[in-house]
Amino acid sequence: MNTHDTLIVTGSTGFIGSHLIPALKNLGYRLILPVRSIPVTPPDTQTVYWKITDDWENFDDLLQQTSPCGVIHLATRFLPAHSPENIPEIIKANIEFGTRILESATKANIPWFINTGTFWQHFDGADYDPVNLYAATKQAFEVIARYYQNISPIKFVTLCLNDTYGPGDTRKKLFALWKKLSKTPDNRMQMSKGEQLLDILYIDDVINGICHLMKMLTDDSLPERNTRFYLTSDRLLSLQQVAETFAKVSGKKLDICWG
Repeated sequence: MNTHDTLIVTGSTGFIGSHLIPALKNLGYRLILPVRSIPVTPPDTQTVYWKITDDWENFDDLLQQTSPCGVIHLATRFLPAHSPENIPEIIKANIEFGTRILESATKANIPWFINTGTFWQHFDGADYDPVNLYAATKQAFEVIARYYQNISPIKFVTLCLNDTYGPGDTRKKLFALWKKLSKTPDNRMQMSKGEQLLDILYIDDVINGICHLMKMLTDDSLPERNTRFYLTSDRLLSLQQVAETFAKVSGKKLDICWG
């Protein structure tokens, strides 16, 4: 990898982004990070923050000046279930924003674009069967991207992820709920029978997967332009098995009512 290349990374403040940014800096990349608000941080010669506005001409000018070698698109709006009032924000985040970035990338002749998809687009292993509106909008963005592939040489690749976990995760996910439960012994959590199989990814494996895909794109070793990859763990575990492992590692019993 060229240690003087510049990358655009969206969603840099999210869970995956917060782990990916240090890894990319360690590899010597300069970074352009579109953000809603610019953080107050010490000067960093490797990082340029661009405040997300409607002035996309300003963003285009920035790309012309910096000539990025690629885009890693992590930004998303995840809701497992939506209400009608959530529809505009989901569409804006998962379709409109990504399309804006892709439009600018093709204008600037950026060679490749890594998009992140989700297994929620493939209920019960189907080629396409969205579990929720979130998954449907992720699929819609991939369909839109096909147009940009037709009008430009950009290599658009989707890396599909399942659930993720690791240090520094502030999301209200399963492990966070169990951690809270372990500290409140008088509370009991009602759950399903716990037979469903989980494919959960540790954050370091996610970062390694993204970096490996970057190398394939840089080396031009992908079999075709329109490619989808699926990053999975080495084995599936039932929900009960995961709960047992969590209790063993934490040394605290979980008061769960299964079924």
